[in-house]
Amino acid sequence: MLRSRYVLNFLSALLVAAYAHAVPASPLERIDGKVSYPERGVLPDDATLTVELLDVTRSDGKVKRLARLSLPGGGRQFPLAFELPYYPGDLQTGHRYGVRAMLTSGGELLYTTAQHEAVMTRGAGKQVQLVLQQVKATPDAALENTYWKLIAMGARPAQSQPGEREAYMLLLDGRVSASSGCNKLMGSYTHPAPSELHIGPLASTRMACLPGVMEQEAALLAVYARATRYRVRGETLDLMDADKVLARFAARQFK
Repeated sequence: MLRSRYVLNFLSALLVAAYAHAVPASPLERIDGKVSYPERGVLPDDATLTVELLDVTRSDGKVKRLARLSLPGGGRQFPLAFELPYYPGDLQTGHRYGVRAMLTSGGELLYTTAQHEAVMTRGAGKQVQLVLQQVKATPDAALENTYWKLIAMGARPAQSQPGEREAYMLLLDGRVSASSGCNKLMGSYTHPAPSELHIGPLASTRMACLPGVMEQEAALLAVYARATRYRVRGETLDLMDADKVLARFAARQFK
C-alpha cells in the first residue's frame, strides 16, 4: 500500500514538472522611450532615475505597478533613452496603462513627470517621451547664517561624541564655525560665485575622540579641503567636487 502511494506521488510530480516545462513563461516585451528634464546635462553620481509601468484603471487614483526600471547616476546624459521590460501576461483587456518617471537624490524626490503618459491604451503605442518637472515643496535655505547639521558623508551616516555637540557647520561673513562631532573647527571660507564654495584653512581643538568619531573628523576635514562647489535644495546642502557629492547637511534650528 505504501509502495503504491509512493509510486502515485512520484508520477504526479513527474506530470507537474512536465506540464511546467511544456508551458513556458510569457516572453518579455518592452516599452521604449526618452526622458528629458529642464536642466539637461549629466545625471549626478548620487541620483537615480526610475521609470515605472502602471495600471491606472481605477477611478480613485490608486495605481498598480507592473514594471520598474532604475538607472543610477554616474555620467548618464540627458535626454536619456530607456527600455522598460514588462510581462504582457500582466495586462488585462479594458484596462488603462501609463508610464511615469522620477529623479531622486539621497532619498529625496527632485523631479517627476506631471502625469502618467499613456501606453498601449486609447491608440497609444509602446513609445513615450517623458519630461520631468521640478518638485519644490519648500524654499531653499540660505547658504550663509544657517545651522547645517551633518547628515552623511557618502553612505556613512554622521556620528557624534557622547556629551558633545553634533557635527555641524555655520558660515557667516567669511568665517566658519563648526564641529566634527567631537572637536570644534574654525577658519575662513570664500564664496566667489554662485554654486562655488571654498572652505579653509581650518583650525581645531585637540580633544581625544572615540575611534569612529575620530575617523569621521579626518574624513570631514578632507571634505572641506576638497569641496569646490555646493548645492542647496530645500533644506538640504551638498558639498561637492565637480558633480560628486562629498557630504550632505540638513538645515536645523540653533541648539
